[in-house]
Amino acid sequence: MKSKLNRQLALGVAVSTLGMFLLLIIWVAVKFGFHISDRYLPNPLAVITAFRDIEPSIFAHTWATVLRLFVGGVVGIGLGIGLAITMYHKPLLGKLLAPSIHALRSIPPVATVPFFLLWFGFEEKGKFLLILFGIGLNVLVAAYQILEDMPDKYKIALVSFGHSPRSFPVTVALPLVVERILPTIRTSLSIAFGVVIVAELLGSQQGLGYLIQTSRSTYAIHVIFLATLILGFLNILTDQLVTRSWQRLVYWNSAFKVWRKK
Repeated sequence: MKSKLNRQLALGVAVSTLGMFLLLIIWVAVKFGFHISDRYLPNPLAVITAFRDIEPSIFAHTWATVLRLFVGGVVGIGLGIGLAITMYHKPLLGKLLAPSIHALRSIPPVATVPFFLLWFGFEEKGKFLLILFGIGLNVLVAAYQILEDMPDKYKIALVSFGHSPRSFPVTVALPLVVERILPTIRTSLSIAFGVVIVAELLGSQQGLGYLIQTSRSTYAIHVIFLATLILGFLNILTDQLVTRSWQRLVYWNSAFKVWRKK
């Protein structure tokens, strides 16, 4: 039994390792198997060379994009959850804001990029607000729906344990939303990557989107590939970090699962 588990574990590790290099294997196979010109599919060595030769450093461009995503994402998630709890706790406010929020949410974030450029120009706060808009509205609507679907037993339990109804947002609503909002946050972060790149494409002096735009003008496809690969890696890394951090944040959920197994 133990040897079988070890074989399954080894197989899983091997498949995961293969998955990490699958795109690279396909890239090399297609490039050299079909003799595709560098104009359409660059040599992997050229992409590695671009990593070293770009000025300013590729790390500076990457950091600019990551900083915009981090600030806009954290503020957007916090405001989305906070406003959803407030709207649920104050029904009149919820009825007042809900139509406008749903109308704004139906607008693709990418479609709002020209407005933010007209309002803020190349200023960084415009890009931060754009990411906040793209993430915050999705989180807000999802969090509000989670609270709308909440069973009445949670409210009854709150009163039964002698808590004041005023403590509902912190003692019941916030833990419930945090426990169930992760899938929406993961999806919203992926959307935010696209939004920030479009914003950098149209108006920025630094960032991976800016790097893609300038490389397109000079037909430097190997640099475009490099920026795209870094974006994919950042997306995977961000998703894993958020997922693992959220699992630690929602500690009571893990403890409950362990208790049920006992």
